[in-house]
Formats: sequence, C-alpha cells, structure tokens
Amino acid sequence: MLIAFEGQDADASEAASSLVKDLIDVWRLDDSEILDTDGFYEFRFSEPEIVRDENGRASIAWPGIEVHRGVHEGAPITVIQGHEPGLKWREFLSLILTQVGPEDSIVLLGGLHAEVPHTRPLPVVANTEDAGLAADLDIEVNGYAGPIGILGLLGVESAWRGLRAINLWVGVPDYLTDSPSPKAELALASAVERYTGVEIDIPVLEEESRAWELGADELVELNPHLVELLKGLEQLNDSTELPEASGDAIAAEFERYLRKRGREK
Repeated sequence: MLIAFEGQDADASEAASSLVKDLIDVWRLDDSEILDTDGFYEFRFSEPEIVRDENGRASIAWPGIEVHRGVHEGAPITVIQGHEPGLKWREFLSLILTQVGPEDSIVLLGGLHAEVPHTRPLPVVANTEDAGLAADLDIEVNGYAGPIGILGLLGVESAWRGLRAINLWVGVPDYLTDSPSPKAELALASAVERYTGVEIDIPVLEEESRAWELGADELVELNPHLVELLKGLEQLNDSTELPEASGDAIAAEFERYLRKRGREK
C-alpha cells in the first residue's frame, strides 16, 4: 500500500503525488473508490478547482481522497492519494487506516525542500517506527519528537495498530520550488523498488528527469547568487563520502522544518 498526499507539508515539488498518480496509470489500478472526506477540508486552503472537458464544459473538482486497487506482478496493490486534510485529523487517520488490512505493508511517501544540489542524486530518507522492520530493511528507527504532519501521524498510528509501515522522504533543492521535479519522483520510485522489491517501470521519467536537470542548469546560470549557492552545495555533497550521511542531513533538515512549522502555528 502506497500513500501520498498533495499539500505544502508533504509534497515538495509534487514528487510524491506525481509518483503515485503515475503508478495508478502504469499499473492500471482501475478498481477505485472515492472516500467521503468533505469534513476534513477548509476550502480557503484546499481550494476546489474548475476543470473543463474537451468541449469546454466546466465541472468542479473537490479536494478529497481516492483509493485505487489492483494487481501488479501477481501481488495486490493499493494506492491512496489525494489532498492532505486541514481538519479533524484523528478521524482522518481512522478513515485512512480502515483501508489497511492486517497483511498490508504501508509505504508513506513525501517530499521536502532541503539544501541539496540538483546536479547530484537526490537523497531519500527511509525510516520506520518498527524496530524489527528497521532491522529487516536496514533502515533507521524513527527517533523524531516534535510537531508532525499527517504522514508522520500515520506512521505512528500504524505502529500502534501493529501495522508494518515505512516512511520515504526525498530531498528536493530548496532553490527550485516553483515546478514539479521528475528527478525527485525518480528518486522516490527507486527507493520504493529498493525497500519493497516491487518493480517500477515509468520509461518517460528518466527522460523528464534529464530535461528537468538541464532546465535547472539554465536557471542557475542566469543568477550569480544561485551559481555560488550551487557550488557550495556541491562541495558539501561531494565531501560526504558515506551515503547515509546525506540521508542524515535530510533527516536533520526535516526535523528543523517540522519544529519551525510548530513554532509558526
């Protein structure tokens, strides 16, 4: 089961939401359900959208949650995606976890803007609340304490219910915040493959990732401040010899972000 939400707290550069939407398509998860989530949104912050069909006729797309089910490589797959809630988080957690069976393994996907260079592989932090699962997958046990968003709450609540769940967060360059990042989506996809063994084949993603990186190169070249910033980030990245050290840096960045968010609220 893969879970991702659109919103400012969990989906930097749309890395997580883009991945699950692409997987719904390529895996042909046609058995879908729209959950009754009207009471979980404050529409000033999760705005409805006008969409138009091929004839220009308008309809309204309300924020909500969709559950998509199917089979991939002989195994049942569920993808839950939609907008992160603004209200009644306790009820929302219960609603989402009613979709989870005792044999399901949950992968919580998120993106975070961080101090990482776009010219290097984007790091992914993997952790879990389950010490046994952490040992099996050779990932960290989550030791964070402080303000948290809906994905973190789902991880904790899953552990209390005896469900297997891991968190995967990709670090996205914080100087490139205005556009989706196929490179971040690709990094998340690779992490899902690594930790679940489920093959992901989205051929266009590598080409889009290269195009995104070239576009980022051009954007940086136009701004002397960004040129110097990128050089510093590359030097910091390249001086880190151990792969896990970059993950530690993203985890620390994540904790700083969450604590800042808590103070602002």
